[in-house]
Amino acid sequence: MDDKPNPGTLSESSEPLFSFGVIADIQYADLEDGYNFHGSRRRYYRHSLLHLRGAIEHWNEESSAPCCVLQLGDIIDGYNAQYKASEKSLELVMSTFQTLKAPVHHTWGNHEFYNFSRDYLTNSKLNTKFLEDHIVHHPETMPSEDYYAYHFVPFPKFRFILLDAYDLSVLGVDQSSPKYQQCLQMLREHNPNTELNSPQGLSEPQFVQFNGGFSQEQLNWLNEVLAFSDTNQEKVVIAIFPFTLRPLTVCAWPGITGTPWRSSGLTSAWCVSLLVTLMMVATLRILSVCTMSTWKGLLRQLRTARLLAQFMSILTK
Repeated sequence: MDDKPNPGTLSESSEPLFSFGVIADIQYADLEDGYNFHGSRRRYYRHSLLHLRGAIEHWNEESSAPCCVLQLGDIIDGYNAQYKASEKSLELVMSTFQTLKAPVHHTWGNHEFYNFSRDYLTNSKLNTKFLEDHIVHHPETMPSEDYYAYHFVPFPKFRFILLDAYDLSVLGVDQSSPKYQQCLQMLREHNPNTELNSPQGLSEPQFVQFNGGFSQEQLNWLNEVLAFSDTNQEKVVIAIFPFTLRPLTVCAWPGITGTPWRSSGLTSAWCVSLLVTLMMVATLRILSVCTMSTWKGLLRQLRTARLLAQFMSILTK
């Protein structure tokens, strides 16, 4: 450990291995400014497209172009469904992304499901599974069609994993399906409120309707991918929608800290999650890693977003 440099001591002259862009919560709608669900944060629905264009111009003008961009969910706002403008708004945002020179990897958030069903998203331009990495002779690292998740390698020895945080959810699912009934039952067991989007009085405030969770099947798949990366000494970046400190209701259900993991000794991992103010270009510098000793530590830090804080501390402007 002593022979490894501290990420905090890297000089400004350090050469980056590669760069990638991160953007989240665009929430475009052809509407005047408004406020979020709780009325506590102003939203610039129409002007969000200008910020997206600005980010794309910045990425395209970089001397060292980003290898890819992670779009971390809520690409259009839920109001589009009310005004029957979901498809039109999505097409406008996606046509803007076409001006970007780098490939875009999309995750799905609650606003995607306010506008579209899961079946629609699976067959839409927001499904970027075609960009996944196929590991020969390791079929266990191939995700199921039952959830939207995949992994890819933008640079040798760096593996990115996109997770489906609404794998278990009442959003975007046919209400007659067994999965909807299962998720609704799980939600009502933890949230007795009439308004299921309200965390009032809950000891576990993540159990609200606008959140979702991971099936055991997806967690098992994640374990296989991480075990593969561990064996091959890869660095891992996990792109995920709901993990952030604010608001406290935004985290996945059910709780995942008790999940048994079969492997230990992950070389390094970062978590990139949705922050409502996040719009940046992230540059990984050589040997900028945060070491984890067990999967349990990784899961605990995913849930509290500490890994995100560690990740942010090693990014350059």
